[in-house]
Amino acid sequence: MSKILMLAATPFFSDRGCHIRIFEEAKWLKRLGHSVRILTYDAGQDLEGLDLSRASGLVPYRKIEAGPSIRKPLADFALLRKARSELKNFHPDIIHCHLHEGALLGLLAGNSAPVLLDYQGSVAAELFEHHLLFRLPLVSSGMRLLESAINARVDLILLNCESLLSELSPALRKKCRVVGDGVDVARFQPSDPEPELRAQAGLKQGVPVIVYLGLLNRYQGVDLLLRSARLLKERGAQFQMLVMGYPVGEYSSLAEKMGLGEIVKFAGRIDYFQAQRWLALGQVAAAPKISRTEANGKLLNYLAMGLPVVCFDREVDRELAGDCAEYAAYDRASGEKSACCSAKREQALASALQKLLADSARRRELSEKGRRRALERFSWEKVAARIAAAYQELQA
Repeated sequence: MSKILMLAATPFFSDRGCHIRIFEEAKWLKRLGHSVRILTYDAGQDLEGLDLSRASGLVPYRKIEAGPSIRKPLADFALLRKARSELKNFHPDIIHCHLHEGALLGLLAGNSAPVLLDYQGSVAAELFEHHLLFRLPLVSSGMRLLESAINARVDLILLNCESLLSELSPALRKKCRVVGDGVDVARFQPSDPEPELRAQAGLKQGVPVIVYLGLLNRYQGVDLLLRSARLLKERGAQFQMLVMGYPVGEYSSLAEKMGLGEIVKFAGRIDYFQAQRWLALGQVAAAPKISRTEANGKLLNYLAMGLPVVCFDREVDRELAGDCAEYAAYDRASGEKSACCSAKREQALASALQKLLADSARRRELSEKGRRRALERFSWEKVAARIAAAYQELQA
């Protein structure tokens, strides 16, 4: 079996999608007999059962939400120094890198071990979404060139969905392996809502609940979700909405300004290991991510819970949910940032949610099909086996 240095340029663990993938991969690879050490920033939660190594810099890095930070380069420099030390002491067979930052550091560390990139989407596109600086043409072009160079230099690229192949050139696709995404189907399974937790969340009994769990930002579709809730209210639909995740920021006050204070509740950051209890409070789940190709792991948690899902009709979401979701029109023809495109999407999202709220038979159908799909296709055991096969290929 192999010794794996999993290089994670992120404040692991922080209860978000990328971190959940790192945790589950490491846990299941360990069960397959591999020795996995996770190298990460000095910020984040320590998890029992994992071999964690943290890089401490002169300036502490404490930002746990996604997005750029002025301290990030300093944290990456500390991570690079620590990586070079781990390479000498741990002697890994493979450097398994998460995010392009991690892959860049893995390449710069200078070692004979092959470098593998766990690719979850374009970093240039993500930064473009997060910060105005990265929308400047010169900066955006520079980031795309750097991303292309990293993709070209790594030895193998793992993809969590086949749809991501469209982001990569034909030459790069030859070294891509689709290992897929997963969900803990034992943890996330249909269960009854807990009355005490419902009261804690501020939810009324007897009124259907729409749940969302994930990062709170524009490209996850949270703005659209709130505007669709306003449309639902105007249409007279009876519902509540529980928005779970972080950073809440101005979303709570925005909901108040929209007249949604009594309908939309914000729970803040949810412990991943308690997430199933909170999701069980819902009758419908929303996954309104608008990024064109980026994956949408929360969908799998919803499916495994037996929650009827509403999402946009993106290629990635179709690949994950198949015919087990209610799809809102994505409106590819309109400009991504145009007011017309945004209005069409919020109307489509509201209509899809309204349809499920009003149709209990359709909810039951999607619940049963979604749970079955999660069990048959998305176990972490299968994902880990495909990753292990990629390791063997690199070492052949």
